[in-house]
Amino acid sequence: MKRRNFLKLGTTFALVPLLGQAGTKSSVKPFSQKLPIPRLASYRMKNGVKIFDLKIQEGEKQFFKGVDTDTYGVNADYLGETIRVHDGDRVRINVQNDLDEMTTLHWHGLKVSGTSDGGPHSTIPKGTTWQADMTIGQHASTCWYHPHTKGQTGRQVFMGMAGLFIIDDPASTRLPLPDHYGVNDIPLVIQDRRFYADGQFMYKQGMHDTMMGVTGDTRLVNGMIDPYVEVDPEQVRFRILNGSNARIYNLMLDGGYLFHQIASDSSLLPEPVALKNFMLAPGERAEIVMDFSQHPGKTFYLGDGLDQKRLLKIVVRDRKPIRTTLPEKLVKIEDYAHAKVAKRRQFTLNMAMGYLGINEKQMQMDRIDEVVKKDTFEIWEIWNPSPRPHPFHVHGTGFKVLSRDGKTPLINETGLKDTVLVYSREKVEILVVFRHLAPAERPYMYHCHILEHEDAGMMGQFVVEA
Repeated sequence: MKRRNFLKLGTTFALVPLLGQAGTKSSVKPFSQKLPIPRLASYRMKNGVKIFDLKIQEGEKQFFKGVDTDTYGVNADYLGETIRVHDGDRVRINVQNDLDEMTTLHWHGLKVSGTSDGGPHSTIPKGTTWQADMTIGQHASTCWYHPHTKGQTGRQVFMGMAGLFIIDDPASTRLPLPDHYGVNDIPLVIQDRRFYADGQFMYKQGMHDTMMGVTGDTRLVNGMIDPYVEVDPEQVRFRILNGSNARIYNLMLDGGYLFHQIASDSSLLPEPVALKNFMLAPGERAEIVMDFSQHPGKTFYLGDGLDQKRLLKIVVRDRKPIRTTLPEKLVKIEDYAHAKVAKRRQFTLNMAMGYLGINEKQMQMDRIDEVVKKDTFEIWEIWNPSPRPHPFHVHGTGFKVLSRDGKTPLINETGLKDTVLVYSREKVEILVVFRHLAPAERPYMYHCHILEHEDAGMMGQFVVEA
């Protein structure tokens, strides 16, 4: 489907109220359970280093009343705690694997070395602990973490392994933006799942799921079906992660109310962008601000216009409004202001019957596909001749989207990204630079973030040399 038609479809839905509710087998009344907020991960200080201890564990969760579903989580039964750090922090993360299988943990969106990136080469055998050391050096952003296990990423994420990783910086903390975590700065991890009759997860069922990606009929927000959240009549910030394996969302408020997007994957936007709806592909993040100061006592729904499903009920308390104004300017992004492009690379996303690859090659752990020089600017052309969209993710960088089919990028793509949705028969140009090394034994990845595509071979490896 052409991008203009894909977006037109979303815009059409934006003009009418959302219909229906999330499909559910639960006996619990829809939108009667309070939205859970992931805990902030605790840390200890040692020699100026913030040390976080994470445990990947098996668990059980009741998505449906009285039914226990087997799950994976990180310091929790399902999903994981939110790691929050500041630009300039020295950080160590100890990751203990208590699963009965091997896994990894990748810091999606973080600009760290290949040795700390957590790709498929950084395996954590069961019963062992992996240590990642890093110095945070990037813009304020909402990143996340998830497994990146060779051939098993989709299943392990489906079981629940995912969590947010928030980075603050001096520019973001000076801005008058909602910043009370869980109160007016609310994380939303949006996923879809499907279940067997006994309540257990129903993962990949055959070649169709491999080629199209696994989608489900049940929507989750922070691991709960049809939750509600109460907010004061003020500006509220939502940090939204599309944590689904394959589903693309067209997010909007019921009734087509206006809101502002203030950030994408890897940075704040230069200025707030007024929207009624926006697309969010697997792996992408967006921060939006909704002003409820004019609506005390009212109820809203955040939903998906592509499937006309409500996802989250937002109840505005009937209190005295708190009126504030978004700043007209947010952040000046100079990362690519004086870029001198040294090289251009092409990446073709291959999709045929039973075959998924990039540049006619499928992922091989012992093959390095590209060699990149550190601190060197390059333009990467991503060409998608296939009949479906693919979200393209690059490790170790926050890139600038230059063009879509030679035309100006979307209005909310003016910040830095690490995942970009490439529509059918579309070519996207991105400007990249890598500030850290990635050796051959711990290379970076580029891949489709439909997790079943990644697992099936639509992924490549590259090293970054001095």
